[in-house]
Amino acid sequence: MPAATETVTYDQLFSLTGRARKARVTNNIGNSQPTLDILHAGGRVEIEDGGGSIEERLMYAEQDTEWMSDRQRVSTDDKEMITKAVYPWRFIVAPINISKTDELKAQMSETAAMDFAESKIIGARQGIRTGTGTAIGGSQSGKSMLGFQDVIKDTPTSGTLGGINQATNTWFRNKYYGTAVTFTTQTVTNIFNGWDQIGTQYESASDMNEEVTHIVAGETLYQKMLSTLEGQGYTRFMGGGQVKMGAVTGGGQNVGQGPMFRGALIYKDRSMPASTIYGYSLSAIKLKIMKGANFAKTNFVATDASGIIGKVAFYIVGIQLVTINPRRTFVLSAVS
Repeated sequence: MPAATETVTYDQLFSLTGRARKARVTNNIGNSQPTLDILHAGGRVEIEDGGGSIEERLMYAEQDTEWMSDRQRVSTDDKEMITKAVYPWRFIVAPINISKTDELKAQMSETAAMDFAESKIIGARQGIRTGTGTAIGGSQSGKSMLGFQDVIKDTPTSGTLGGINQATNTWFRNKYYGTAVTFTTQTVTNIFNGWDQIGTQYESASDMNEEVTHIVAGETLYQKMLSTLEGQGYTRFMGGGQVKMGAVTGGGQNVGQGPMFRGALIYKDRSMPASTIYGYSLSAIKLKIMKGANFAKTNFVATDASGIIGKVAFYIVGIQLVTINPRRTFVLSAVS
């Protein structure tokens, strides 16, 4: 534990005045969770009433049509058009553990007791946010939820997603480019290879009414993306030089501020893989939260029976990241 140490002489002045402090605790460990915040701000977080799993009904075909003339016999053939993707619930928990001795020591004043308990609660909630944000940028492992590496795959031509075989169902694949790209290289004069390939995948994944809305990269690639703009004299400073959080409204309009590429907001998320750039339309992704397990706190129970005098409670979230239209997403998986 990185506990601070201090040598103090309790003279008359210090004994009577003590230390100056504000009623705050500053977070020095957690990073922001931009993708999580974007999904929330864009209305892509949905509360579900439990259930054994999550299902999304999908249309994968349209009824056949034909042109006809007078008195022509036409087809009456029916066609299968609807299926469903099924995703399992995942649960993330964080304990709030207060020993009896700590509780007694915190009785110094009502405020001290409240600050001590509140710090435990804030730490648990922040831990769940961090764990969820990290999972969004990662890949499913063990009991964790799906991440971008699962729903926007480097190789979506094999395996299953939501129970659907992507090897045979090409309509349920994201766009992808796995060939090595050096972002700052210019094969064509004044056109950076990185932006050129992002543009290609952007158009491949976009449709007139379902454009890619967000492009995200990790810290290193994001810096290279901005440096190409700076090198060309296109630096954009907003809000005192800071890129602000953005999302889109229900009408598909971007909100917030940040560098833009063909209408898509570019942002940095430290949880994303080092050599990867993702693009997605918010209409293609949802974050499901289980009703009753939406940062729900259990009651404190005594731990005396285990031989430890104290009490413990848990924060719990039932959650899953799902995709409902992978073709409106893309990934560049070998960028340097």
